[in-house]
Amino acid sequence: MAIRPRPLLFYNLGQLISAPFIGLPMIIYLLSRKKYRAQLWQKLDVRPCNHLARGRYPIIWIHALSVGEVNAALPLIGGVAKRWPGLGLICSASTTTGFMTLKSKKFPAPASITSMPFDCLPLVRRVIDRMKPDCFVLVETDIWPNWIWELKKRGIPALLVNGSISSRAAERLRRLRPIRDLLYDGFSRIAMQSEEDANRLIMTGIKKDRVRCLGNLKFDIAPSTLDAKEKQAIRKALGLSDKSRSWIAGSTHPGEEALLLQSHRRLTRIFKGIQLVIAPRNPERGKELLDLSRSMGLRTRLRTDHGFAGHSDVTILDTLGELNDSYAVCDAAFVGGTLVDIGGHNLLEPACHGLPVLYGPHIESCRDMARLLEKAGGALPLNGPDELYDRLRLLFDDSRLRRRRGELAKRASESNRGAVSRYVELIEDVL
Repeated sequence: MAIRPRPLLFYNLGQLISAPFIGLPMIIYLLSRKKYRAQLWQKLDVRPCNHLARGRYPIIWIHALSVGEVNAALPLIGGVAKRWPGLGLICSASTTTGFMTLKSKKFPAPASITSMPFDCLPLVRRVIDRMKPDCFVLVETDIWPNWIWELKKRGIPALLVNGSISSRAAERLRRLRPIRDLLYDGFSRIAMQSEEDANRLIMTGIKKDRVRCLGNLKFDIAPSTLDAKEKQAIRKALGLSDKSRSWIAGSTHPGEEALLLQSHRRLTRIFKGIQLVIAPRNPERGKELLDLSRSMGLRTRLRTDHGFAGHSDVTILDTLGELNDSYAVCDAAFVGGTLVDIGGHNLLEPACHGLPVLYGPHIESCRDMARLLEKAGGALPLNGPDELYDRLRLLFDDSRLRRRRGELAKRASESNRGAVSRYVELIEDVL
């Protein structure tokens, strides 16, 4: 039997004590919001998902936090389905946007789509009893102690794949050894995106032989293969003119959009008809951004506003699952979470479509991608928001430079694929 760390006892005692003050009000709040309700029933295991994987082997449970991690998991799902034709899949996410993204995907094997249960021990035990996974794979983050340690107790291998850790987080864990043990010692294997991430984790005190560097799954995300007719349909849906230049800002956060719109307003005075697509990380902010953009005098539409007529300066992408295809029809891309202290998102999505990639100084979560693109010449890093307009004007003033930067970005993204096969070997090893 696995020896459970002492902090796990305090973790569960804390849950018990705080349940009336935090747990119950949170459930009431989630019940009051329609968008959270269906997911809540699964988190409480009141309405379990259909167990489509039952009777197949192996049953592999792949969990991701939100949209970015779900997209990173997709190449791995394809890899395990190819390796094990009789595979049964369980795929889960924690956030509503991640869950909806999973629901919108087609999988190469029978897949049960569910929400991760709350990390309450009775719930965890009940879900594991019912789903009976042979292996659990956590993509990047979202570690739940009861879940990981219950799997360990039952001898079910749990893998952390595509892991990353910031220098700040590593320093905290180094000083808080009991928390480090609680979070990481339950995993059978830990595989990190880069040598830098692996070394940081080892410096916290985790044994070197438990940590591997197997690369970044996001390099293996295949770009959309769209023909001319499909691209034309996407441009029409986004309100993009065939004759106008355009750029896209993907996965943006509060505090960034105003800066992007200010730069775009300046661009409209120089480049006739230039258009911007903004895809907020949370699509529900669409109306908020519509009002913001219009307040700046920009003719703006929502992607879901099918009645909008005429030319738009700005389109707000207030839908899920369309960002990747939208990159394919624009001329340059900015990736959000980098002008504010979020840490950045996937820089490779626009790069693999052949777009020059712009991003701000906050790239803690995507530093390796940034270094790769900068070294190849496919990126235009910004030291701050003041440089955004200048970089964009440079790209739109010189179409040959813009295309060349995009080609270099695409080449760099393609040259670093291959992580999926290494992660499949890791799963095969523990099975």
